[in-house]
Amino acid sequence: ATTNASTTCNNCRGRHDGLHRNHCMKQTKIADHQICCGCSACEQTCPQHCISMQADAEGFLYPSVDEAKCIDCGLCKKVCPALTPYPEQQPSSAYAVVNKDVDIRLRSSSGGVFSLLAEKCLSQGGTIYGACFSPAWKVVHKGTNRIEDVPKYRGSKYVQSEIGHCYMEVKELLERNKTVMFVGTPCQIAGLHHFLGKTDENLLTVDFICHGVPSPAVWKWYINDFANKTIQKKWLSRLLYRKNPLKVIRDVQFRYKENGWKQYSILIETCCLGKKKYQEIYFKNPYMRAFLTNLCLRPSCHNCLSKEGKSHSDLTIADFWNVHKVVDGFDDDKGTSLVLINTKKGEDIFNSLECRREEVKFLDAIQYNPSWSKSYEENERRTEFMDNYSTRFADFI
Repeated sequence: ATTNASTTCNNCRGRHDGLHRNHCMKQTKIADHQICCGCSACEQTCPQHCISMQADAEGFLYPSVDEAKCIDCGLCKKVCPALTPYPEQQPSSAYAVVNKDVDIRLRSSSGGVFSLLAEKCLSQGGTIYGACFSPAWKVVHKGTNRIEDVPKYRGSKYVQSEIGHCYMEVKELLERNKTVMFVGTPCQIAGLHHFLGKTDENLLTVDFICHGVPSPAVWKWYINDFANKTIQKKWLSRLLYRKNPLKVIRDVQFRYKENGWKQYSILIETCCLGKKKYQEIYFKNPYMRAFLTNLCLRPSCHNCLSKEGKSHSDLTIADFWNVHKVVDGFDDDKGTSLVLINTKKGEDIFNSLECRREEVKFLDAIQYNPSWSKSYEENERRTEFMDNYSTRFADFI
């Protein structure tokens, strides 16, 4: 590549000046920040272990290459879902679905389908992978083969999860002929499929209709700020939790349904002088407003390359918003799932579930879930927000 201004960078498919292009080539060699989804497939496939995922100033992970170890094998580019996206894939069928266990449905984001799928996989001696909270309330991807862990994975986490080495773990399990269910964003599922390089009958992949993934750094600041403000209210709390304010938090739920499925709240439980609950309807909560107004999404989310079925997942799940306009008898405000069947494997497993279901026309269902095909435009104040959220959060919402 030359260093002339405004030439094309071969590594990131973008138009950059020479300085930016050289930075892109030296620091990532894989994909530009505008399209890299952070799936980490490149890191996990590198035979030289010369790629590491490093957080940028906004808290998003991007691949960084140790040039001294790199042998230019090209495997990182081969497994990158941003550089070689899959073609579109329209579902073969669509369903409105609810879990017959009302208690599980109330503790789920929508209709409780994830729990049904997870229980099915675990009953066959399999392992499920999905997003859960770490002890420090960081969102991470992990695997489990224990049925008692399912509640930890249930429910939406509106933060980009850190994949770690989950793809490598899944590959090892499949090589041992084990059953695996992997749940993630469309780009994470696309990354897994690229990493594996082939389909496997023992692997069920499940994605969801995704608005976009918010910054882990913004979430970290928000939850730490909440914890610090909570312990400051009582002198005993300041004494007990001053070394680690986050220990005051017992639980976080992004889709708490006490006010109903449509008017869900973010719930934070604390153990400050007894269990206490803080809840706020989503459109009033500052973190949720920043997320839903596209102030803190990953740059690649504004031009997502994994929408319209390009993840090639077996099943896609989502909230069935406006279900009452499509099918009768499902809108009790406790949550209804939309399930899209993408493969024969997904269809077979879905048909084995004990649930209430009604087939609907795909186009009728998807009209109320535009995120299946649409990337949201970047908020014009995004850059300003990301540069100043820790000191001026309230100014933007």
